[in-house]
Amino acid sequence: MKRIRQYRIWLTCIAIAAVCTGIIYYIHYVRKNIPDKIYMDSFSDGTIEVGLPFVGTVKSEEEAVPVAVNLMEPLTINSGDVSEYKFTVNLFGTIPIKEISVSVNNTRHVIACGIPVGISIDTDGICVVDTGDVTTSMGVIEAPARGILMAGDYIYSVNGKNVYTIRELMDEISSGGSEYLCLGVRRNGENIETRIKPVCDSDGVYKIGVWVRDDCQGLGTLTYVDEDNDFGTLGHSISDSTSGKAVEIKSGRLYTAHIWSIVKGKEGKPGEVIGSINYGEDNYIGDIEENSDIGVYGKANDNIKAYVDNVYMQVAYKQDIEEGEAFVRTFADGSIKDYAIDITEIHFSEDYRNKGIVFTVTDEKLLSCTGGIVQGMSGSPIIQNGKGIGAGTHVFVNEPEKGYGIFIEEMLEH
Repeated sequence: MKRIRQYRIWLTCIAIAAVCTGIIYYIHYVRKNIPDKIYMDSFSDGTIEVGLPFVGTVKSEEEAVPVAVNLMEPLTINSGDVSEYKFTVNLFGTIPIKEISVSVNNTRHVIACGIPVGISIDTDGICVVDTGDVTTSMGVIEAPARGILMAGDYIYSVNGKNVYTIRELMDEISSGGSEYLCLGVRRNGENIETRIKPVCDSDGVYKIGVWVRDDCQGLGTLTYVDEDNDFGTLGHSISDSTSGKAVEIKSGRLYTAHIWSIVKGKEGKPGEVIGSINYGEDNYIGDIEENSDIGVYGKANDNIKAYVDNVYMQVAYKQDIEEGEAFVRTFADGSIKDYAIDITEIHFSEDYRNKGIVFTVTDEKLLSCTGGIVQGMSGSPIIQNGKGIGAGTHVFVNEPEKGYGIFIEEMLEH
């Protein structure tokens, strides 16, 4: 009897563990595979498919009482002219595990560009790249800024005077001599003040032992220009190579770029686009206003019309994207073309914000030219069923034919 009782306890524990594992799996599945926010066109039908034994509730801004729905069946919402719905997924019909916002918008159209562009930005403050040693006139090695400043800091003032360029910073350090300097520093979005005592180097120049920069340049691919002449590119930020943080910008310009060559990607070694920025007023096509984790954004000027086709395409929402054939528009073999790709995975979780689309390059011409996805192709528009759905953002280091992409709705709602 004792052995039977132990056996029953053991079976009960296994059953409880299995149920708990199943619940955890379902919760993870819902959070990963159902978006936090869904966009719909006004006066259209949108379908949400969960396919799990959950009960959901849907409530519009006009309804006082939410409506219960069976999530084993596809849920179709007719948007009408209601601007927003709230959709909640409930475990056991009562425990909410995910809330989804359904926003109703007017249909949006963009020009899917695919042209190579040069990005030139001025930092908002003087960015600290690293600290270093200073050899004094006495032959002593000192590091005045070590432990005080760190990579990713932005120096915005010296002794209460604003500084915007490296030259201005150097002048203020030099004029202060060996006296302590009060530096205004922005660190992780918070303004702080710190004191550093410069030292005189072997050439008689006062220094604080810090590597800095006040601008940044790079190449990318223009994703879109919308009907308001707003543009988006990259699908990820321009980041500081030392701190890994997005560079904080004061202003910036978007230029056309000239591509000289492409280094093919290989396993373990991503390829890259080799090119130069076409500086000059005729090649200046927009002003950069934002550098965020999901792209670089700004306002295009009239010069853009000479470089992109004035052909708008409808934007597809993430729930409309399908696994299977799509195209990436990019510059590879001397011109801008649409190259075939295969979308293999779609992730809706916020954890995959600029990696929601997983794809493989299948076009033999692109593979022979680039090996797949290379650095500099970030921002290349992804098109499916004649609609803009996203942009390429990252390459698989060990599988250069594979890449990640961001949903274009994320970029448009940045």
